[in-house]
Amino acid sequence: MGGDPVSTPSNRWLVLASAVVSFFAVGLTFFAVPPLIPLLVESLGLSNLEIGILMGAIAVPAIVLSIPLGAAMDRWPSRATGLWGLGTMAVGSALFAIGGSYPILLTGRLLFGVGGLVMNLLLARMISEAFSGRELSLAMGVFNAVYPASMIVIYTFHEPLLSTLGWRGELTLLLAMVLLAVPLHLAATTREHPHESRQNTVPLSPPSRSLWMLALSWMFFFAAFASVFTFAPQWAGGGKAGLLTVTAITWVSLILNPLVGTAIDRTGRPHLWARIGQSLFATILLAMAAEEVAPLLAMLLVGLAASVIPTAVYSLPARLVSASRIGFAFGFITAFSNLGTVAGPALAGAVRDHTSAWPPLWILLAILALAGALLVPRPPHHPNH
Repeated sequence: MGGDPVSTPSNRWLVLASAVVSFFAVGLTFFAVPPLIPLLVESLGLSNLEIGILMGAIAVPAIVLSIPLGAAMDRWPSRATGLWGLGTMAVGSALFAIGGSYPILLTGRLLFGVGGLVMNLLLARMISEAFSGRELSLAMGVFNAVYPASMIVIYTFHEPLLSTLGWRGELTLLLAMVLLAVPLHLAATTREHPHESRQNTVPLSPPSRSLWMLALSWMFFFAAFASVFTFAPQWAGGGKAGLLTVTAITWVSLILNPLVGTAIDRTGRPHLWARIGQSLFATILLAMAAEEVAPLLAMLLVGLAASVIPTAVYSLPARLVSASRIGFAFGFITAFSNLGTVAGPALAGAVRDHTSAWPPLWILLAILALAGALLVPRPPHHPNH
């Protein structure tokens, strides 16, 4: 890989620390919309469909840009790429904080999505390289625990921040978190020299059948999962109580993600872990549709599933493709996951606008989760590193 410093053992934990802070900023902004739903409806008169679009807008750029950017991650220098991504995130955060109309808020979400996509792909590749052959699933478990941690923070502290700073002040804090990630990224990549560049002769080839399957599975999971995060607070009673109930997902994920990563490192077979997690997710959604499970228990069980699926899926690209195509693989599956993130909440919002009954929504999401379970591919016996 042209001597990229992120692959050296000496700084792999610094790479992970930089990734955690950067991804925490991405997660905070991603989950900023659900707590603001009452304000957005009251001040801007938005419909559930419009809110669903606003929630998913952060993922729109990834639908088109994930694949080319993923391939570029295998060639571009990490330091400069990360600075560009964080800078774009900062601009998007600022627009979202000052926006007084739906178009400006939407533009801010879209711009942040571009920067967040760059960082997501870059960080996944950096971790895959830094932990190649050792503790990869554990590192991915820690990395994926950042998302639930960010949701816990934004959901738990939303109301006190809102009463103290107002919603614009609260969003300004998200911008501060993005800026905090910059020095850490610089520290993680300080050994990179101008003459050190990635190989630019790796031939591009069509994705394999197994990579297609993983991408579709990831898409169906995110379509269902993003929809749960968007509308479950209302299903759980709304208001502060509903938000806190849904944070149960993230508390479980935060605690279990690193443990699941360690278990996958010791047992192998991440594809089986992913299938089990998706199947559990579908079962929980069907129980919610049948009104056979209390909201808190449902969210705890969703958290259990969510602690397994992302860590297992993020452990698979390194087992499905060669080391020179890891960036492309993450870009490919990310394009599909973000398609699900955009389409899922929008479709769920349309269902909610059509009927006030909850079972149709949960049944639809259960079907998506089950499809994701069936599509998880099995890696070859001898991974191609």
